[in-house]
Amino acid sequence: MRPRPASWSLDPGDPSPRFIAPIAIDSSNSSGFITGGQYVYTSTKGWGMRSASEWTKAFDLGAGHSATAVAMRDGVGYVSWCGPCNNTGFARGLATNAGGSWHQVSLPGTFPNRYLAGVGIDPGSGQHAYVAVNGFSRRFTEGPGAGVGHIYETKDGGATWTDITANMPDIPANSVKQLANGAVVVGSDLATFYRAPGATTWQVLGTGLPTTTVMDIESGPDGNIYAATHGRGIWSVTPPA
Repeated sequence: MRPRPASWSLDPGDPSPRFIAPIAIDSSNSSGFITGGQYVYTSTKGWGMRSASEWTKAFDLGAGHSATAVAMRDGVGYVSWCGPCNNTGFARGLATNAGGSWHQVSLPGTFPNRYLAGVGIDPGSGQHAYVAVNGFSRRFTEGPGAGVGHIYETKDGGATWTDITANMPDIPANSVKQLANGAVVVGSDLATFYRAPGATTWQVLGTGLPTTTVMDIESGPDGNIYAATHGRGIWSVTPPA
């Protein structure tokens, strides 16, 4: 008889998780995990985790808040949240431990008041990070005043932010990653966009990809970029030389 596959429950019993709770592996250490609901949870046990007790409750995002995206690099994490997440009193925010302990980031008044769908970290510095903003500029469930832009960048751990959307179309952004060479890749509701190292404008990445929502972008060990779409599968793209 074949042995039955083993399974373990790693559910920490969070009071306010999203329907699909975000989870990520530390991009510099495959034993580091990060996830979140109302609370941010981290673990150094990686794939060896066998029980929920092996999560560390790292930070409370606040009652009624739910993590929408997580990222970690060398122990430095960024977690975006919403709560309430619907059009009645919508609120959003961001937490990080860049620079030391976990804390809420004071987002500037010009930062869009829209769903924060993705976070990404510079492979070389935890102080340098990006946020992908969903929705449409000035038009969201809260109406006028929802803010402009889809990709925001910080180089000082969240103290200041710059809108780097530039020539990208006004469409929801879902995922953002910086590659090792400094290029930045964004998955959106329309296409995958690429910003070359040192550039300030974006170009459509690849050819032949379906015009559909790209939910997640990842950089593979083979140097290719992998785009996970809504209903059209996962696509592998070789980045520009």
